[in-house]
Amino acid sequence: MILLTKIDQLRIHITRDLLPRFPNHAVDLLTAFLDLHPKTLNRVDDSNGVIGDVFIKACADLANAYAAVTTSLEDMIELVFNRFMNNGYAVYDDIIFNFKTILGDEGLKLLEQKLKHAYNSKNTMRISIGLKQIADCQDDVDAYIAACSFNAKPSAHEHLEIAERFIKHWKGQEAIKWLDSIDLPHTHSWQHKRKALKIEALELCGKYQEAQTERLHWFEETLSPRVYKEIVKYAEVDFIGSFHKIAIQKALEFHDPYTAITFLVAIQEFEPLAILVHSKSSDLDGSNYNILRPTAEVLHKIDPLAATLLYRKMIQPILANTKSKYYNYAAKDLVTCGILSNQITDWKQYQNHEIYFLELSMQHKRKTSFWAGYQAAIAKQKQKEVKILRDKS
Repeated sequence: MILLTKIDQLRIHITRDLLPRFPNHAVDLLTAFLDLHPKTLNRVDDSNGVIGDVFIKACADLANAYAAVTTSLEDMIELVFNRFMNNGYAVYDDIIFNFKTILGDEGLKLLEQKLKHAYNSKNTMRISIGLKQIADCQDDVDAYIAACSFNAKPSAHEHLEIAERFIKHWKGQEAIKWLDSIDLPHTHSWQHKRKALKIEALELCGKYQEAQTERLHWFEETLSPRVYKEIVKYAEVDFIGSFHKIAIQKALEFHDPYTAITFLVAIQEFEPLAILVHSKSSDLDGSNYNILRPTAEVLHKIDPLAATLLYRKMIQPILANTKSKYYNYAAKDLVTCGILSNQITDWKQYQNHEIYFLELSMQHKRKTSFWAGYQAAIAKQKQKEVKILRDKS
């Protein structure tokens, strides 16, 4: 952190204090500053990228400094080319964008030629990235397609990028052609972006019903709350009610219970949520506490038994795997189970709290730190209840 502060203060001092008065000197110092980045990043743990970010900012600062001095176009092209091609620490990822104003149209064209002449089998990806960045600087979709096709056919991801750029230029039909020609597995994560772009492209073409049909198919596959809200937003009024019922039924039958739970929580359909928890409780893994905990909290008043089942699920892996780091969570959950048990009159096929607690205490009686945490949680809960009573009186 000390190093981060020092080098960023140095960068700021050069750009804020020196650059306005002595731009040539600022260029020299920023160049020297950037030349320090390989040794600096090689000596420190920059896994969070914060020190690298300082050098990335310095690259943008260098472009601003060069804008304030007189330099030949040839020198600028050489500088951008050399640093872009020698970019082991990703500090110069954006150098072409940083210098696009200085280079201008002529400089970008000359840089494009220089990159093409430098091509060999070892730098294919780097050259392709550079050509694509130049195309984006020129806001030229055809040049971007040419860059994607420089050494091979455009990849599936490049199809998405090309379609995205056509949409930006209000060319929906061209975007659809590129999206429809993508060869991707049905379950691939990029399908989400492909579907979103196709909906946007269809709307650009005025094909609103086709766009809505795409949303419906997408929702059936994913139960996405965002897609659900978009469907409702663009639906006819008389369709919304029936679609809402269908959506709930699909959630109850969906193959992934966590996705279904997330959806029902998002649309605030808590009674179907409780039904889902009862029907899928045996399939749930308490390790997915990021989904189960907020769901349990929502169900406290709606269905205390369903909430209890979720708390039990979260307690189980912590104790079974002796995850002492999380004993305090399990202890609080067990206390909550006790509180909720007072509201449950029908335990259905499940153990009541007394039997569950007895079996748990027998099975994990040697986990003394857990039971100490449980007693502390009980005491804290009693203090809370006393305070509530005192405040009421």
